[in-house]
Order: sequence, then structure tokens, then C-alpha cells
Amino acid sequence: MQLEDLEKCIDLEIVKTEKRRLEIFIGILIIGLILLLTNIVFFPTTISDTFLDDLSIKLGVYTSAIFVVILLISRWMVGKIAHCEKPLPIWYKYYSVISDSVVPFIWLFFIIRWEGSGIFLDSPLIFIFVPIIIVSALYLNFWISFLNGLLISTIYGVIIYWTFENYDTSSMLPSIVYYTKAIMFLLAGTCAGLVANELSKRLTVAIKTQEERDQIESLFSKQVSKEVVQALTESGGASFKIKASVLFLDIRDFTKRVQTLSPEEVNKFQNRFFGPIMDCIHDNDGMINQIMGDGLMASFASQDGDTPENAFKAARDILSKVSQMNKSDWSDEIKVGIGIHNGEIIAGNIGNSTRQQFSISGIPVITAARLEQLTKDYQCSWLVSSHFYKDVQHLAKNGTSLGAVKLKGIDQEMEIIKLA
Repeated sequence: MQLEDLEKCIDLEIVKTEKRRLEIFIGILIIGLILLLTNIVFFPTTISDTFLDDLSIKLGVYTSAIFVVILLISRWMVGKIAHCEKPLPIWYKYYSVISDSVVPFIWLFFIIRWEGSGIFLDSPLIFIFVPIIIVSALYLNFWISFLNGLLISTIYGVIIYWTFENYDTSSMLPSIVYYTKAIMFLLAGTCAGLVANELSKRLTVAIKTQEERDQIESLFSKQVSKEVVQALTESGGASFKIKASVLFLDIRDFTKRVQTLSPEEVNKFQNRFFGPIMDCIHDNDGMINQIMGDGLMASFASQDGDTPENAFKAARDILSKVSQMNKSDWSDEIKVGIGIHNGEIIAGNIGNSTRQQFSISGIPVITAARLEQLTKDYQCSWLVSSHFYKDVQHLAKNGTSLGAVKLKGIDQEMEIIKLA
């Protein structure tokens, strides 16, 4: 993934988090507004004991309502941006920081002025700046968070100075306590900025890592099925057992055909031949396990286990495709041999910490290979085990039993079936 694409991906994630941030703040403010109105209606005495001027009460309601409206407008803007799949413009980020910081101070300024008391410097409303600074880190920009902390710290410091210069503060704590609180807001903004930088770095690494993993899985899935990729992932790369049908294919007289060709011509011939053959296997949900110079090994499995029908259809398609190519692509007829058997195989990575290769093994693999070799002795194109034939007999009713045969490397004799 290129840097521009990575930045765009991160920007789109920021848009999503901004939507959630606004929705949370809107919900908190609406709950706060409801609680304020509830107190005004049901506990008027408590409200009147707290505020001397009726305008102060109305100001709290109006300020909360205005703040909700501003956030709803912001939410609407972010929704439009998200719909267009565009990143948040920089002006919006600064607008959001300024509006979130200034509106609560408007209430604080007028409440101190109308009430004529600096006691409201200790108002619980001041704590609203803590989550405002914290969530600014979601913009993943140090300077946005730092500006947020600086703006809140500066405005609060100005209000502190104005309050202590114009109103009686004898019953309040020393001004240094409030200035310290203002400095803490600046430090909080700086910390939020550092967190934003760290989050941005980690998110970038995470996206790159996932992108690389996806590319590897994409390349790997071209060689093995998605079921095998999933099984390898779940097993942590260790070997696992799975029921599968195994198909071996061999090109007859391959050495004789290519001995007079140059390496480039041999490669061209292999690509022309194996390309359509591999398509037949992939189209039937098969997996190419190995390609030799004159043949290949494939397996057919799914999350539900063995899929003999897919293996049968793939072999049938291969023979049909070879017949077509003999008529149109080759001057000399190509003959192939196919052997298929099914059962439980062992699949997994074989090798060491330096080099590993995915492979399958087990009796079904050996048996399929031996059946393919026997096609030369029986002068036919396709041999399968009777065990496999029972699963596909409804598709291949013209199978001919060749009796029980002792296969090399297999202790027990096995009945084999010749298919046309």
C-alpha cells in the first residue's frame, strides 16, 4: 500500500470516529439538559439557592441547547463528508476544537458576571474540558490536541485573571490554584497530542501489517484453497488432518516431446498446456499442490470434508480440454494419465524455520500416484479406486472394474476402476 493510500485509509477511519465522538457528546449534553430542566421543574428551591439571577438559570438551558445544535450541525457535516468518502478537512478539525472549547466558557463568563461571584470557577462544568481534550487525540494530530489544550488553558487563565481583578474572591482558594488548573489543561492537551502521534504510528503499522498479510494470503490462496488457508491459520501453521480427494496427472512421453526443444520452448509448452488444466481444477474448487515438469498433483476438500464429485468433474473437464487442445493446438497428440483416490490426508507446512513448503501426504496421496502410474500398464487415461468410485457412481455409470490389484507401497490389495 502506497503512503497516499495509507493516509487516505487512516483519514476515513478518523471520519468514523468523529461521528461516534459527536454522537456521544450529543447524548451526554441532552442527558445533562434533561437533568437541568428536571431540577428547574421539580427542585426550584435548590436552583434558586444556587443562582441569584434568573438569567443564570436560563443561560444554562440556552447554552446547553446551543451546544447541542452546534454538535448536531457538526454531525450533519461529518455525515456528508463520510457519504462522499472524503477525509475531514483541516478547517473542520480546528472549527470543532474551537467550538467545543469556547461554548462552555461563554456560559462561565456570563454566569460569573451576572452572579457577581468567582465561585463558579469551581463549577463541575469545568470537568467537561477533560473529555474534550482526551477525545481530541482521535484526530491523530499532535497539533490539534495541543491547540485544544492551549486554547482551553488560555481562555480559562484569562477568565481567572478577570474574575480575581473584578470580583470578591476572599472566600475562594488562592488564584495560583486556578492557574495551576489552567496549566494542567495545557499539559493534558500536550499529552493527548503525544498519544495521538503514537496512535497514528501504531495504526499505520497495523494497516501496513494487515495489508502485507492480505497480500501474502492472496498469493498463497492462488496456490492453496481458502479452506486450507483458514485451517493453517487456525492451527498456527501446524499440520492438520482433512478428508480430501487427491488427483495425479501425468503427460505421456513428456521427455521425448521436449528433448529437442529449447528451455524457453519447453516453458512455453508447459504454460500452454497447464494453464487450461489448472483452470479445470480451480473451476471445480480444487487446489494445485504440486506441479512437476510432466504432471501435477491436486486435491479437493472443503470445510465439510471430502468433495469427490468436484474431483470427478475436474478430471472429466481435463480430459475434455486435452481432447480440444489436441484438435486445435498440437500437431502431435498429447495423452495423459489420471489417478484419483480419496481419504484422510495430512496437510501442513514442511521444512524448518528458514524455509517451509505446504504439502500433503498420506495413503490417499500414494494411492492416487500409483493409480496414475498404472494407467500406462492398462493403456487407459483414467483410473480410480473403488472407494472413490462409490462416491461418484451416480456421475460415472460406465466404470469398469479391473479387479483387486496390489499397489506398490500399499499392503492390502485394492479394487481399481477404469473410467472412459
